Amino acid sequence: MWSILLLSLASAQDIVGTEDAGQEFDESVTTLSAELGGSITTGNTDVYNLSAGILGSHKAGKNKVGLFVKTLFGSSITDQNDNGRIDDFDKDQGRQTTSQRFNSEIRYDRFLGERVSLYFLAGALVDRFAGFDLRTHEQIGVSYLAVNSEPTKLMLELGFDWAQENFASTADGPLDPDYQDVFAARLLAGFSHNFSESVGFTNTLELYPNVVELEDFRLLNDAALSAKLSDKFSVRFSHELTFDNQPVPDFVKLDQTTRIAIVASIL
Repeated sequence: MWSILLLSLASAQDIVGTEDAGQEFDESVTTLSAELGGSITTGNTDVYNLSAGILGSHKAGKNKVGLFVKTLFGSSITDQNDNGRIDDFDKDQGRQTTSQRFNSEIRYDRFLGERVSLYFLAGALVDRFAGFDLRTHEQIGVSYLAVNSEPTKLMLELGFDWAQENFASTADGPLDPDYQDVFAARLLAGFSHNFSESVGFTNTLELYPNVVELEDFRLLNDAALSAKLSDKFSVRFSHELTFDNQPVPDFVKLDQTTRIAIVASIL
């Protein structure tokens, strides 16, 4: 049995929408990073997961454009005859796709002052294992840098989000209806704190309450603890949570992803 440690080639500090509010850039600055990672297990089990992505931004004057694209794919040989192990029968059935996700977002910020910016973003998600053939959304809002000190920063954002959800078919066939529009407010709190020059913590919490169906809401949280290994490399432990109080029918409310990553800063 062997495994590959996740390697993320990404700038942990240049996260779209959680930094730079209210700033004006005297010179244009372009950043670009990429991530590639995964895990492979063989022997008594046969599983692999691969992830990749790009993250970039361009800043000039009072404007900033940011982009990220991420994808995840997992495959395994499963115990289809329910005998508690992976045997020749299971291997003959072939591999099964166990995770498949594509997520992207582009965002524009216009800085108005030392602490405030207006933003517009658009994004797309493909995740059949969460019930979405395609989920697109557009959003407009305001960003406020509430705390901007060393070693702590706090970003607050308020916006309005319109999502278009195309549902994936289940084993019982297509859902009816197989599409819905979701109109929601969006509240974000982005927090970061550096315990020292080498160790830092970040947490981004987003809440999407449906303004039409008040009992419906989505909650997203991304927490990470990072420790520098050198000027270019650091180790990062992160936990991502997505909670949908009214998920796609026949799907569960909660998705979680926990990662241990080696992070390399390209630019």
